[in-house]
Formats: sequence, structure tokens, C-alpha cells
Amino acid sequence: MSEQDGAQSSTKQRRSRKTSIANQQINKQARSVQRPANDDTEAWKAYWIEQGQEWRTEPEIDAERQAFLTERRSITPSIEHGIYPFKDIKLSRADVEWLLITHENGRGPVDWDTGGQWKRDGLDLRGADLRQANLFGLPLARMRGGLTLKESREATDEQRSLAAVHLQEAILYTAQLQGAILTFAQLQNADLRHAQLQTPTFTEHDCRTPTCV
Repeated sequence: MSEQDGAQSSTKQRRSRKTSIANQQINKQARSVQRPANDDTEAWKAYWIEQGQEWRTEPEIDAERQAFLTERRSITPSIEHGIYPFKDIKLSRADVEWLLITHENGRGPVDWDTGGQWKRDGLDLRGADLRQANLFGLPLARMRGGLTLKESREATDEQRSLAAVHLQEAILYTAQLQGAILTFAQLQNADLRHAQLQTPTFTEHDCRTPTCV
């Protein structure tokens, strides 16, 4: 074999090895981001991490539930009549995760630390039933869980009560609640330890336990 033939052979081998390694990396990446086909919680957690959604921990809700929540989200709120998209709707953590990632046509949750996002509106959860829900670490900045101070001053006691989110015994440990509106929110025995509470609106809320401070 000539020196030239040997060089060409060596080059082909190197190219072959690089191609093989590249293919292995592509295949590995494809496997790592594969969407789970069942309700394996651990598989879903790994999938969400791959998607850059580390705060998600639950299997994604099914198409029927998505359609229901989408329909509810289209409801126009009315303080006068006590109408809100998720009023009296029992929401799970999986529901809230999906609502967050699809918020504002897929823009996603409010990132309090990103310039200008503090002006956005968060999820409208006025009147929603989140009793005992595990909302650990969720990005709920600017969440609407009650009327604003201005709205509250102009509303009746009944209207304020109808708008209040129900978070009794909910786990909000380390949740991001910056700028959240929680006027008259029902927070009895809720766990708010280490929650991010920069400039929330807490007025006349019912919080009778040390875990709420």
C-alpha cells in the first residue's frame, strides 16, 4: 500500500469514527428527550428537565382535560357577577403546571427576575379550589388569587369572597409568589415556608398558622 493510500485510509477511518460518535450522540439525545408513554412520574420528571421545565413534576394532563381547561380559560371574568375562569374548579398540580406552560398562548409563566416581566399578568386563579394541592416550587409570580386593592375597595363583601382563591392546607413551600394578588385568599394551614413573597398583595387574608409567615 502506498503512503497516499495509507493516508486516505486513515482519513476515512477517522471520518467513520466521527460519524459513528455523532450518530451515537444523536441517538442518545433522541432517547433522552423521548416523551413518556405512560404515567411514570420519574420518567416525566426527567423529560421536563430535558425540556428546561425543571419545576414540572407531574405527567401531563390528557387531551380531554386540556380541552376542558382551555374552555374554562376563555371565560370572561366578571367581578359584579362573581364569574371567573376556574371558580369552584378543583385543580391539581398537574392542571396548574399545564396552565402555566400554556399561559398567554404558550409564553409561559411570569419570570419575575427577567426585565419587564413583572408587568405581565399571572394565572387567573380567582375562586379556584386548590385545597391541599401540592404547589411546591411552582412559578406563580403575579398570580391572581383575589381582587386588587382598588377592586376590593369598590366591591361588596360577597364579591371579595367569591374572588378569593382557596388554598387551605396547600403546599406552597418555595413557590414563586412575587407580586401575587392574594386579597382575602383562604390560606388556613397553608405551607408558605421559604416562598418568594416580594410585594404580594395580602389584605384581610385568613392565615392562622405559623407556616403562613
